[in-house]
Amino acid sequence: MTNGRGRDAVLLIAGLLITVLAVVAGVFAVTAAPVQRVPLERRVWGSQEEKQRLSLTSDYLVSLADRVLRQSSWVPFRERELELAGVRMTPGALVVAVGALGVTLLVLMTLLTGSLLVALLLALLVPGVAKVVLRVKTDRRRAAFGKQLDETIQLIASSLRAGHSFARALDSVATEADSPTAEEFARVINENRIGRDLIVALEQTADRMQNEDFRWVAEAVAVHRDTGGNLNEVLDRVGQTMRERNQIRQEVDTLAAEGKFSAIVLMALPVVVGGAFSLINPGYLGPMFTTNLGRVLLLASLVLYIIGGLWMKKIVNVRF
Repeated sequence: MTNGRGRDAVLLIAGLLITVLAVVAGVFAVTAAPVQRVPLERRVWGSQEEKQRLSLTSDYLVSLADRVLRQSSWVPFRERELELAGVRMTPGALVVAVGALGVTLLVLMTLLTGSLLVALLLALLVPGVAKVVLRVKTDRRRAAFGKQLDETIQLIASSLRAGHSFARALDSVATEADSPTAEEFARVINENRIGRDLIVALEQTADRMQNEDFRWVAEAVAVHRDTGGNLNEVLDRVGQTMRERNQIRQEVDTLAAEGKFSAIVLMALPVVVGGAFSLINPGYLGPMFTTNLGRVLLLASLVLYIIGGLWMKKIVNVRF
């Protein structure tokens, strides 16, 4: 009987792990928006009538969701949030995709576990996972922009030395640089063409990317416009300063890597030990869930666990 309970516990834990991986993979697949490199006619199968019917249905659901979100004061996914993450979808399209994934997960987990409550709780995690994925993609996009900034400054300075105007130098970055730098500079160029001040557009890019180094670039351009001078030499000096800062930042990250790894181990240790006890002796942790004292201790442990995790994150996250 104990072996049967242990086997059930193993199956339940395996099912939960598979579910979490499926949700994360599904949301990444939805939000990644990969570039389509295969011609459309080679990727379409089945009757064209069925394809058109499915397309019309999905388009209707997306347009309906967009209309509802525009009229609602509460929006789960905002356009700026998707824009910062580099997701080429409307808020309505993402809501429909997350909703479809949640319903699919609800049906599958109901069939696998036989518990509608457990399946519903897991399905309700999908929007939260989507939020986390968007946040991770935003952080990675900003980090990529910062890593590309040195090459970006060198490209602008080279264009200025070649005799091009500053606007033309920005346009060359928009066409030759990698993503997300190319996308952000293309936005700067387009905003300038419709009448927005170039310095304001650069400062807003620095705000979106939360990059202080690029703010220096915008300030250097603003000072040059007011006082004159050789802008490419100014950008060379700014680039040299940024390279020195990046070198210091890399050294700090190297020194903090050990602390980050220790924090991960300490955060994972209670979960791993609890899971091991559940597998070895399924009834060992039973009093923690069935008695009042156990529930109080479990709640207190959870609160302290969260506080400790936030504290360690604050310690190892060095900002300068």
